[in-house]
Amino acid sequence: MPNPDRKLRVFLCHSSQDKPTVRELYYRLLAEGWMDVWLDEMKLLPGQEWDIEIEKAVEQADVVLVSLSNQSVDKEGYVQKELRFVLNIAEEKPEATIFVIPLRLDDCAIPRRIRNWQYVDYFPKGHRKIAYQRVLESLKLRAAKLGISIGKAPSEEDTTIIIGNGNGATHNAPAQKPKLVKEPQKVKSPPKKIFAPKFDFRILGIGGIVVIVLIFLVYGFTHFPKPPKPPSTAQATSTFELPSGTLGIGSTMFSSKDGMKLLYVPAGNFLMGSKDADTSAYPDEKPQHTVFLDAFWIDQTDVTNAMYAQCVSSGTCQSPTKIYSYSRSIYYGNSEFDNYPVIYVDWNMADTYCKWAGRQLPTEAQWEKAARGTDGRIYPWGNTAPDPTLLNYNVITDSFVSNYGDTTAVWEYPSGASPYGAWDMAGNVWQWVTDWYQSGYYATLGNNASNPQGPSSGDGRVLRGGSWSSSSGVRSALRYGLNPAFTNDSIGFRCARSQ
Repeated sequence: MPNPDRKLRVFLCHSSQDKPTVRELYYRLLAEGWMDVWLDEMKLLPGQEWDIEIEKAVEQADVVLVSLSNQSVDKEGYVQKELRFVLNIAEEKPEATIFVIPLRLDDCAIPRRIRNWQYVDYFPKGHRKIAYQRVLESLKLRAAKLGISIGKAPSEEDTTIIIGNGNGATHNAPAQKPKLVKEPQKVKSPPKKIFAPKFDFRILGIGGIVVIVLIFLVYGFTHFPKPPKPPSTAQATSTFELPSGTLGIGSTMFSSKDGMKLLYVPAGNFLMGSKDADTSAYPDEKPQHTVFLDAFWIDQTDVTNAMYAQCVSSGTCQSPTKIYSYSRSIYYGNSEFDNYPVIYVDWNMADTYCKWAGRQLPTEAQWEKAARGTDGRIYPWGNTAPDPTLLNYNVITDSFVSNYGDTTAVWEYPSGASPYGAWDMAGNVWQWVTDWYQSGYYATLGNNASNPQGPSSGDGRVLRGGSWSSSSGVRSALRYGLNPAFTNDSIGFRCARSQ
């Protein structure tokens, strides 16, 4: 009988020189959703002993992927030590057990000690797609032998770097920022420079310069536009002035607390979740059900670095746990990225900010309605597949190498906006919502639920929307459960407000 709560434990044995390729493989395997993958930089915490933790991980592993290359097979180091321990464990396994899978990363000789096992060539890059599928088939066989349910395996187009999964399981936050090898990717062309000849002020003479200064002093201060003042952090939380007239789709208001623009979402029913017949959906998205929500307001964008910094300056919010992003050494606190989404914030930090701003994290139902509207569309923009003009997400190439990017400014993708005008409801960063996560929660609601607040407890808090590191896993109904204390470079949030 398949065990829905059990995951296949996969240990990645590798040399430090092969880390970039193995790291990419780690994210691929983790994205399947039914594996718990052990990679040292992701699992080892500061202060833990390498020997003890690695031996423990190997003992608990169901499968060990041994990465081999010319840089590792003939060199002393941890890979040799790990391999000796792996082979000792392998001797204790029953015959025909898939436990050791050698993976050649280049044209290296297979060590004599593991020649009994069929290996897979994970090179050249153009061959990785096929090689990965072969490895995946072996892992599925091992999972089936152990009674581990793998559910629906994502297709290549569905593959996404996940930080949680449909069972509410999570993986540990890395002790260090992962530095994935970046492949060439399409980038936006820089703005064209307009040629302007340099002006030599010496031709004016002293008299001419004095005249210009006097004109500016008399005319400039009263006619030149003044920069807007930033919202005061000392203001009260009641910082909204409701627009006059009849409210409807298109109605907006601004918060003088943090400058956020809020969008009106009228009261009414919408379809939440995915249809039972939708084979691309995960079980925790089903059954699809009708939900009634009172009217509410949703932030037009994710909360930005500049907005969040105001709360930190007020003494209310805690600074993000890291100041860098995936590819930028200084991200938070760098004015160049003021209008980019704040990251490295856990659920409690997001909740604190929203309360400071006079709002709250949206419920899961509010978030999904704001993302997809009332016509049952799959994505915020409709039913067409994601493409780089609609959202910031991870494009998978034909050679099976990810073009990893990073966050983008919150106003970058207007064509991917939701029916209510909310931007980045898919991609850029995952978004915390207020609900606890339970995989079977939808089945308990029945139809015609009214203003659901989520279960009273659960396996982590819910994340929605996908991120820059997701591929096509950005459907509006997609949901993940994650430890509320977790932070990384692809998680942010937006707030909501009841009418």
